[in-house]
This record gives sequence, C-alpha cells and structure tokens, in this order.
Amino acid sequence: MILQLKGHQSLQDEDYARFARFYLANSDEFDEQYMLHDALFHLMDTIQQTQLLLFDNDQGQLSAFIQYRYIEDLHTAFIDSAVLDKKYRSSRVFFAGLRDVVLWICEENRHVQTIQFHAAANNRYINRLYSKFAVCTDVQVRNGRTEHVYTAELDPLLVYLKIQTNT
Repeated sequence: MILQLKGHQSLQDEDYARFARFYLANSDEFDEQYMLHDALFHLMDTIQQTQLLLFDNDQGQLSAFIQYRYIEDLHTAFIDSAVLDKKYRSSRVFFAGLRDVVLWICEENRHVQTIQFHAAANNRYINRLYSKFAVCTDVQVRNGRTEHVYTAELDPLLVYLKIQTNT
C-alpha cells in the first residue's frame, strides 16, 4: 500500500472539503472525549494558520492528513494534528509517513531545526512511540486535556529516519 502525498500548494477547495469531512469522521482518534464542537473549533482555528498535507490511497480516497505550522522564526515545525486511517496503521507505515513529512518540511523550509508535536498524556502507546525519537519538553492543558509536547532535534531525527548517517 502506497499513500500519495498532495501538498498544500496544490490543494483546491474540494481537497479542503475532503479534509474537513475526514477530520470530523476521525476526530475521536485524538481521545474519547474529543467532542464535535472541539473538532469544529480546531478546524476553524487552524485551517488558515497551518499547512496541510493530504495522503490518498491507491483508490484516490483520503487516508491520512497532517496539519503543521512554523513557529520561532521558522526554526520549528509544529505538527498540530495528524490522523492515519486505522486500516493502514502499522509501524512501517508510521515510519514511512514520518519520513515523508520530515523530508517535505526540510525541502520546504531550510531553516527548520526542530520538529514538535503533541500527544494526549493518557495515550501510553503514542507517548511510548514518540519517545523513541523525541523528548517530552512540555506539558500543556488544552480544552481540559493534558498533552505532552515532544521535540525532536532535526539532525538526530534525520539519522533515526535513515535520511542521513550519523557522522
């Protein structure tokens, strides 16, 4: 299974509509208490402020997305949200997807030095996964939920993803 990447520069109105439907249909993936109004607020709050990457499956159906933005003078890419359809989830697909996204961000912005993202504090699986290549650098409470903020320095992340070798 190969997911085709469509970057934000080439997105059309129908792509944003597909994204919104996919996001709302899968918003419970963030946590069990993530309500429809939380999802709608997130979409309204972030759609103009974030870059969007969409991944289609072989049949052209949206199967994953990543929303990200640049902070700290463009030196940090912050991944606001990401979802991969359950039927495609595996360690191999996660690794390949993370690799594609990091390559995309590095090509788009040569100033990036760190990648940040968050995870619900009560999701042990995601926190264990993220701790393999990033460090928990902050704890935040957003919308009544505790989240861990992870930071990955770019050079070690590139080595972890086998994009470059450790010299």
